[in-house]
Amino acid sequence: MNKHTPTVKSKPNPMTEDEAVKDTILRELSMDSRQSLAAMADKIGVSKTTVFNALNAMVNGNEIGFVPELNLDDIWRHELLHTTKWMQKREFRKLNIHEIGFGEYVCLVKFSGKKPDEEEIAAAARKSYVPQNVSMLYGEYDVFMYLVARNPAEMTFFVNSFVKSFEKYKAEVSVRPIRRTYGFFPMRNELIEELKLPEKYKKLLTILNTNARSHLSQMADDIDKNTITYLYKALLDYGIIHRSTIIHRKPGKNLTGLITYKIVDHTLFNKNRNKWLSHLVNTNNGKNASYVFMADTYEPYGGVILVNAADSSSLESFRNSLAAMKVGVEIKSQILTKSILGELGIRNFDVRYTQQYITLETDGLVPKSRIKAQEEQSRYAES
Repeated sequence: MNKHTPTVKSKPNPMTEDEAVKDTILRELSMDSRQSLAAMADKIGVSKTTVFNALNAMVNGNEIGFVPELNLDDIWRHELLHTTKWMQKREFRKLNIHEIGFGEYVCLVKFSGKKPDEEEIAAAARKSYVPQNVSMLYGEYDVFMYLVARNPAEMTFFVNSFVKSFEKYKAEVSVRPIRRTYGFFPMRNELIEELKLPEKYKKLLTILNTNARSHLSQMADDIDKNTITYLYKALLDYGIIHRSTIIHRKPGKNLTGLITYKIVDHTLFNKNRNKWLSHLVNTNNGKNASYVFMADTYEPYGGVILVNAADSSSLESFRNSLAAMKVGVEIKSQILTKSILGELGIRNFDVRYTQQYITLETDGLVPKSRIKAQEEQSRYAES
């Protein structure tokens, strides 16, 4: 941790029965935010009324939001099919493959001396579709940004424009291409508009981005219910979205920490990487409520982890537990103090649904899990 990290006190009280039910509801909604009240009640073992009251309280208190989880890894396939559908053979020569699909990046910004205010930073970022989340940091850097761009050129153009907006503050920038291994960030509507998909899909994605739990028949006045139902099913079946999920705006844990690590001994790290990942997975016995986002980084080789922590001491303990494994990495940590553009993908997601877990399961480093069918049974359910 940094020397002058602000102290955030945790709440030591054990979870009550009502809080345990709420926590389980959040986990169910994280996996499929469109599943019915009856389906959740049956899985949790409580009444439909109990689920309704808990969910209603969270919605009215603006604790949660319902959003689609866009499948960025495969979106290029659908864009390519849509772009080339009516192309003549001679037109393929003009196709620019660098304008299909997206890359992901993490950008850290440090200002020398006086810092610009939050609204200035948000306004500069808002000019582009590229930043999906901009958060203030406490520590070595001042700003964290999660970026999604068509290609390195578009990412560089945004970063250069952003830095130019703050010339008098002498901004220093570190940009790292990433490969996401866990978690997600909600996408801004500006990114959805950039997708090379049929307009009807983009329109539905924008509606889902406002409230992904809305009843399908209420989503669009100019599209009939049957068409909306078909389009939503197509988004799932084609893999354009992974699921409808939630963002938890008021998580029970008090702060979000940013862990960054750089590999300094590749031989040692490669030998112990899966063991290290299994340590992360098993920290919560299969429930990954503490982790928000994980990704491998390049230039330098390493990774980033966003983690929920009860307090600054808990964050430091988490950092120290990673360092104690001695897998050939240098680790740093900071605190995200506030998101000023976009939101964090905080949810009670089950880590057993991730590719990361499947890899560890194959190597016998985590318990075997065969629960995918549960999601398949409820993914189209209406509430």
